[in-house]
Amino acid sequence: MDINNSNNKDLSEEILITLRQITRAMSIYSKSLDKHYGLTSPQLLILHELLQFDQIAIGEIARKISLSQATVTDIIDRLVIKGLVTRTKNNLDRRQVLIKITSNGKNIINKRPSLLQKDFLAKFNQLQKWEQHLLLSSVEKLALMMQTKDYLRDSKKHL
Repeated sequence: MDINNSNNKDLSEEILITLRQITRAMSIYSKSLDKHYGLTSPQLLILHELLQFDQIAIGEIARKISLSQATVTDIIDRLVIKGLVTRTKNNLDRRQVLIKITSNGKNIINKRPSLLQKDFLAKFNQLQKWEQHLLLSSVEKLALMMQTKDYLRDSKKHL
């Protein structure tokens, strides 16, 4: 038995377990946001993004926050129903729909709901800058290694 392969398997399993713990914590926090503000984490993330622009296309939002356009469209549907965003056709390209945050959406953002757990932020802010950058670099590397583009392409080959 190859010791290196055994150790790598153990490490990859530990990474998977840790990623699941992170996913679970994010899910629990998203439910807390929904309870307190009536918004999920992805909805809040989109509102934060919309605050940066007068209006923006759905595809651009999807690209900026790394969600599929279909997912963003569903989230926007819910935000429109809640009166937090509006949809308008682009005057230059009628095929394109532009999204704009409403005053109600801005009011929620002004309450300053955090996109991350306050405990996490407090602990993160206690780290030295080099530790913060190391964590960011590691998480970015994980995200890059787990990109879904290849999985989507490969799954179409098997259909």
